[in-house]
Amino acid sequence: MTFYCDPSDVNLDASYDFDSNIDVDFDLYSDIDSNLDVNHDIDVCVDINGNEATFAIDVQAYGHDTATDLNLVVAVQENEWSSITATGYAAAG
Repeated sequence: MTFYCDPSDVNLDASYDFDSNIDVDFDLYSDIDSNLDVNHDIDVCVDINGNEATFAIDVQAYGHDTATDLNLVVAVQENEWSSITATGYAAAG
């Protein structure tokens, strides 16, 4: 059985009435205390028979809209080698 309805035979009258009132009021109070007490004791004894590489990094950029980034990798193969790799930038607009 097939049913067919001619769209010109349909009389559709639809309306939609919507009214909304939303009132949001809130207060936020945050009080955070933090205390970090680190006790450390580092004793390093290294007998250097070979070479040494020492470096210092001081990168500066002055201005507005500044950005900085530092990537640091430290690797040690005990009794074989040690390595520090640092890449990064300091930029200002």
